[in-house]
Amino acid sequence: MENLILTVGRQCASGGHEIGEKIARRLGIAFYDKKVLMEMAQGKEYDEVRAFYEEQPVNSLLYALAMEMDQEKLGEAPFARIRRLAQEGPCVIIGRCSGYIFRKDPAAVSLFIHADRGLRVERVMNYEGISRKKAEKLVDKTDEDRAAFHQYYTRQQWNCADHYELCLDSGKLGIDGTVDTVLDYLKRRKLL
Repeated sequence: MENLILTVGRQCASGGHEIGEKIARRLGIAFYDKKVLMEMAQGKEYDEVRAFYEEQPVNSLLYALAMEMDQEKLGEAPFARIRRLAQEGPCVIIGRCSGYIFRKDPAAVSLFIHADRGLRVERVMNYEGISRKKAEKLVDKTDEDRAAFHQYYTRQQWNCADHYELCLDSGKLGIDGTVDTVLDYLKRRKLL
């Protein structure tokens, strides 16, 4: 487990964040999500890195002009920052194109968590205390934003199974069942 990097892509309300957090806790390894990354970036990073941690694409033309770099270099700073974090030890990283960033690393496993839309809408309704209509809009908008963010930085489709090593339906397995399945998979890959 010395160099394990587990990257977690997830649909809105699929439980991917909770699954990643539980795996990190069970393995006793670092856990990086938006909150942790934003806290680490406070006052240190320029706008692209903060926007990246928020999973919000920056305006490529304005950013390129401001940073005097071309479109191909967008993402370099946040990608490098995330690579440095992973060098500090084994970790779980939620979102932020991390599967793409570590796609060539043999110690990295890219995971995508999905679930039936109806189940995800129900989860948002219960968690947020909002109506079905608002929950549907939130789920759809969040998934659209994640897809656009991923496409912007990687030029790849966000929810395409070809870009992930392991895709699991948390609606069928449940949160704890998905955690157990991922841990079993990591053992079979001889990463634990």
